[in-house]
Amino acid sequence: MKSKKSEIHANLRSILEKTLEEARREYVLAKESRDSDTKSSAGDKFETGREMMQREMDKLSALVDNTLYSLNKLDRLANLPSSSVVAEGSLVETDQETYYISIGYGKTDAIYAISIESPLGVELKGKREGDRVEMRGRIITIKSII
Repeated sequence: MKSKKSEIHANLRSILEKTLEEARREYVLAKESRDSDTKSSAGDKFETGREMMQREMDKLSALVDNTLYSLNKLDRLANLPSSSVVAEGSLVETDQETYYISIGYGKTDAIYAISIESPLGVELKGKREGDRVEMRGRIITIKSII
């Protein structure tokens, strides 16, 4: 199961790297588009177009920053030792789903990448195999922790 955790980690990292690459590429394209606009006699239209491109660049810049933060967090969690209790870096198999306690990403393949600060992460933190937590009216039983 340890290799499964490594595979999940590598897959999540790969997804984030692709997101980062695409966001950086889109940022460059938006910047080129903004900078290549020439001022026309319709000045307001020109300014509106430049403003729209600037907003897109700001959004992409935030995506780059957030993705870099997530990659750094994943790298920090990569070599943490396994624990008998749920903590950051744990791969938690329950009777319903499998959760990688790492970054708040959502579902990838057959697991959910969730943050320890998420509502479910808070409930799972410190729990052991066999423990149960209640989340939105569902009882979740922890089967294993890697």
